[in-house]
Amino acid sequence: MEMQSWSFVIFVLLSVLLYWLAVPQRFRPHFLLAISLGYYFTTSIPFGLFLLMYLYGMYVVGILIDTAKTQKGRKAWMIVGIIVALVILYFFKSRLTLIKLFFLLFGLGGAKTAAAIAFRLGIPVGISYFTFRAIHYLVEVYRGKEVRATPLEFFLYVTFFPTMVSGPIHRFYRIGKEKAEDAFGLQLRGETRTPRFNADDISYGLWRLFCGVVKKFVIAEFFMKLAEPMMTKSGLMPTTSGSMLWFAGNAYFAYLYIDFSAYSDMAIGLSRLFGFRVMENFNWAILAPNLRDFWRRWHISLTNFVMNYVYFPLGGGRKGEFRTDVNAAITIMLVSLWHNINTSMFLWGIWEGFGLIVFRHYAKLKAKMWPDHQPTWWGKVIGICMVWTWHCIGWPIFHHPTNVAFVYYLKMFPFLQYLFPAVGRLMNLGG
Repeated sequence: MEMQSWSFVIFVLLSVLLYWLAVPQRFRPHFLLAISLGYYFTTSIPFGLFLLMYLYGMYVVGILIDTAKTQKGRKAWMIVGIIVALVILYFFKSRLTLIKLFFLLFGLGGAKTAAAIAFRLGIPVGISYFTFRAIHYLVEVYRGKEVRATPLEFFLYVTFFPTMVSGPIHRFYRIGKEKAEDAFGLQLRGETRTPRFNADDISYGLWRLFCGVVKKFVIAEFFMKLAEPMMTKSGLMPTTSGSMLWFAGNAYFAYLYIDFSAYSDMAIGLSRLFGFRVMENFNWAILAPNLRDFWRRWHISLTNFVMNYVYFPLGGGRKGEFRTDVNAAITIMLVSLWHNINTSMFLWGIWEGFGLIVFRHYAKLKAKMWPDHQPTWWGKVIGICMVWTWHCIGWPIFHHPTNVAFVYYLKMFPFLQYLFPAVGRLMNLGG
């Protein structure tokens, strides 16, 4: 049941009407869980059963963490839960590579057979989102700051259908400097949510839904057509020039932001129709004047997640210049691999991490040399253009396998054909 289908529209409409008009207030969380699981089972019955077993296992680990008699025991169970969650995520994300390796070791078949099996196996919808939600819950139970969730609260928190497929990675507990209303658990317990019908929630939810639909199916579609040479192998055609790829790369940047933020708008809107608030996930990142600001405003729920659970525990910026750079590189690498686990995404993570490190040292040097300097409007415009250019260079490796991205770079940077003349001649790029 795709979000753009009429069946989904009817499903949401009936669910909202029943939720507010027919279901008693104390049973509304149960109703939300039922329709969320029902929605997930429409995507795949086997993966629906898998999700139930997964959630049951993670909830049991949460109980074991909370009831362990020693700090070492609590930590051990937390580590076990996180490792299991990440191994499952890695298996599905890298299933093609793992199946190929298995076939190679045991001589069971070729790459085509492995690809066919990986395709038939598929991947659970929203696995990245429910993995990170489960990890968040286990870590916060280990920290012992809040009351452990009930089974109903935990299952609904992870499977809440407005955010299940496209995010954001909402929280059960508050972490960092996030708002209290961003905590799903507090809302379930009635601490930051009015459980009764609220016309403001409905009107705002419909408005965000409308914004998301327009952004996704009108504006993003327009930029997708402009970005087609960067997104498809049409960019490899001899008739596609380097300037066309640069233009397409900038259009692709706009498309990605509008498309991703549109899904978040729809998720936020759908959540408000049921009286729940979920955190904002995008904040005009395409107008960020530098890479550090960009990552603070792009996929905010994911960035805050890795900052609070990876960057700060590693030491953040408190253990010297070198460690700060390493911690930043590890953090942004995890963000890149969250999208996909392959060589191209690894290289894209290196590119983004390198950019963040360079900017950090530049900003520090600038503050030392011109401590009283105030940003100017034209300086911000230049910064925005530099951010766009940086990502435009990174998109081929983000979107394509490394061998395809390499050919894109030969076109975007013609001087490379002199360094790789044989490849240039092969692709009709040089003589």
